[in-house]
Amino acid sequence: MKSFTSSIAIATMLVIAGAATPAAAQDSAAQQAPAAPAPAAEAPPAADGTVGDIVVTAQRRSENLQKVPIVITAISGAQLATSGVTSLATLNTVAPGYNSRNVSGAFQPYLRGIGTSSNVVENPVALYIDGVYIPQQREGLRELPDVEQVAVLKGPQGTLFGRNATGGVIQITTRTPSQTPEAEVHAGIDNYATIRAGAFLSGPLGEGLAASASVDYAHQGNGYGTNLVTGNDTFQLLHSVSLRGKLRWDLDADTDVTLIADYMDRRERAFTFVPYDGTTFVRPIGPLGSKFDTYSQVDPYTAFKGGGASVEIDHDFGPAKLVSITSYRHGSTSYLFDDAPTPVPVFYVRVDPGNQPNHDFTQELQLVSSNSDRFTYTAGVFYYDNRLANQVRRDFFPSFYRATVGPLAVNQRTDTTGVENTRSIAPFGQVGIGLFAGTKLTLGARWTYEQRELHDGLIVSTRYNGTVVPVRFTPPALTIRKPTWRVALDHQFGPDVLGYVSYNRGIKSGGFNILNPSNPAYLPEQLDAYEAGLKTELFDRHLRLNAGGFYYTYNNLQITQFVGVTQSIVNGAKAELYGLDVDFNARLTPEFSLSGGLEALHARFTDYRNAVGSVPRADGGATLIAIDASGRRIPQAQNFVASLSGDYQRDFDFGTLHYNVTGSYNGDYYIEADNFLRQPAYGLLSSSLAWTSNDKHYTVSVWGRNLLDERIIFNASSQGVGYPVSYGQAPRTFGLTLKVGYR
Repeated sequence: MKSFTSSIAIATMLVIAGAATPAAAQDSAAQQAPAAPAPAAEAPPAADGTVGDIVVTAQRRSENLQKVPIVITAISGAQLATSGVTSLATLNTVAPGYNSRNVSGAFQPYLRGIGTSSNVVENPVALYIDGVYIPQQREGLRELPDVEQVAVLKGPQGTLFGRNATGGVIQITTRTPSQTPEAEVHAGIDNYATIRAGAFLSGPLGEGLAASASVDYAHQGNGYGTNLVTGNDTFQLLHSVSLRGKLRWDLDADTDVTLIADYMDRRERAFTFVPYDGTTFVRPIGPLGSKFDTYSQVDPYTAFKGGGASVEIDHDFGPAKLVSITSYRHGSTSYLFDDAPTPVPVFYVRVDPGNQPNHDFTQELQLVSSNSDRFTYTAGVFYYDNRLANQVRRDFFPSFYRATVGPLAVNQRTDTTGVENTRSIAPFGQVGIGLFAGTKLTLGARWTYEQRELHDGLIVSTRYNGTVVPVRFTPPALTIRKPTWRVALDHQFGPDVLGYVSYNRGIKSGGFNILNPSNPAYLPEQLDAYEAGLKTELFDRHLRLNAGGFYYTYNNLQITQFVGVTQSIVNGAKAELYGLDVDFNARLTPEFSLSGGLEALHARFTDYRNAVGSVPRADGGATLIAIDASGRRIPQAQNFVASLSGDYQRDFDFGTLHYNVTGSYNGDYYIEADNFLRQPAYGLLSSSLAWTSNDKHYTVSVWGRNLLDERIIFNASSQGVGYPVSYGQAPRTFGLTLKVGYR
């Protein structure tokens, strides 16, 4: 077994005791604490020992979490660090109801079972970083080195956040420059020789001008498994570099400008597939030492390079603030994987560097009124211009045809090309009307116009006799004109109790199958959500307890399916979802706090005929068939999830000690509509112990993650060649982190 050192192992064992899990919400003081990519001491509690206030921008204005009639999980950067969450892929540790996949280098979040498993479409869970919409899933696989807060908004947010916020929104706020000089450096290592290091610098450049810069680097020395053909490691982060710079200029008392630029370069050996338990590929393989091993003829990898820039201009008129956010982003993905890795090559999929680029331009204008109990409003318009290109190469080997269709077929290689251009404009507005003391009515609407065009739709089949057969596809443009809306009524039953009911409609845009342009375009999906909830602070604000119940009708679902080995998106399903969300934060003593949450969910197709199902073949592979999936669970939906976290912090003569233990139970879920591929229920447990010097300059942490050593499916599908499954969750990991900071 690969290991670090015995001393680190002993230190880690000392901090592994108990079970608990992440905070669903943190003190306002904790939100301002520096974020770190590895466990560090949490910020001190509120001065009066209560749970404190949390400020979010879920309605495009700064508000107390307890006054916003939306189910929100807000986690500070400090709590992410102590809970062992270093990327969005492991956010489910602290956000019940959140789930995610990783397909061909694409980050695919799910909220309450709503998401997508296609790697070339926008996700119905919208990702925003510093107010900028990030449409490309490829940019979601990122570390969280300089995060101030992550807020997860559950349920449709189509009024203020757009047409692709059907399932909800993930808001990431990174640390901002200040006039107070600040410097922080961190470095750490784990038992897989993963080195993580970075720095954050902030300070004034002149009167009214401040800047910050962050850099984060990671390299994994040892992979989690072995390629038994090439001898190289699998599941190995070869490198990850993240850079971000911010410049904030206060022009005068009413106007400020913020410039942000960021860049990411990431490459990892990933998508190492093994057969799903109880099945085999079309060609037999030898024994596997672990689920991380493979018999691939190639070393699979994914890579992404890209970034962007944005400028935000805020001007305060007094009664209202005008906000302009302009952004441009560009990136490029490449990957290579063996779809059925056997000692005899069967089928490769590759995207060479530069062959899957994306370009995004957005412009948003907002007019946001000052906060008031009587009347508030937010009005604006959002413009979006996106170009997503794709050129995928599929290499077929003779063993593929002999194993799947018998005689040798005509093609040995297929190249698929597609370029999808999207332009959209959407005016929106929302008002809050104080009907009478303590009662507010919220009305919001958005109208989305969007046009999509497919250019260069081309499938080129190269036959074994050398003949090249190109087939072009130039379908008519797709035009979408869709409204979304929000109606909510909330009442303040007391200073610390808010009740609310709401009705929201969300849509997810349609589009073209650029991975398979011969297939028809898919149409928009629609979700209607009815919610009711309570937000409370009890026992002199030593306990925050929030609960929300919901009921969804989900129509025209966009389902990803494979026919043979080609991914396509189709419509045609209806589903019903309902459930309950609960989260809490309790300050039991000034030194000890508990936090956590749960979600119970029922999510079933009510009408889905002609879905793709499969039957395993005795000689390997699968036979794909048409089934009626009505009554089955929708993919990625978990019946029950829960989390619990405990934090204990105490000052001593030699410094401050902070201990955290975080645990979560994650119910089982299915990967596809036929409910054959299944991820069993699992538990995650992490723990950390941090010492901080009295002058707050030095912090040393020892930590352990996935202490139960669970294996979790990150990617799986039913194909003619078999049921390839990739287990992407890191195994049991422990390590040491050092942070040095001055402010």
